[in-house]
Amino acid sequence: MKRIFIMDDDGLKEYVPVESLKNNLAPKLEDKDKGNQTENEMLTIADLVKKFKVTRPTIYSWMEKGLLKKIPIGGRVLFHPNDIDELIDRLRGISS
Repeated sequence: MKRIFIMDDDGLKEYVPVESLKNNLAPKLEDKDKGNQTENEMLTIADLVKKFKVTRPTIYSWMEKGLLKKIPIGGRVLFHPNDIDELIDRLRGISS
């Protein structure tokens, strides 16, 4: 997977270009072991970091680009599993 490191006044940031994910996508949520999360359970940024094996700045970058639909609730940012599955399908080139 291609990774880009950028150093600026705020420190070192890591980004994973969306194009590099097309060949290295995480499995869809329904393929995942359901012992940890139910189908309708919202996901956190930490969950996405583990799922896609990227850093938090990468997730924030995807949110800024509009690739991820965030749901702000009480100061937290959550994601619906269906939105994540749609993102994966879009990146794979499959239309739902």
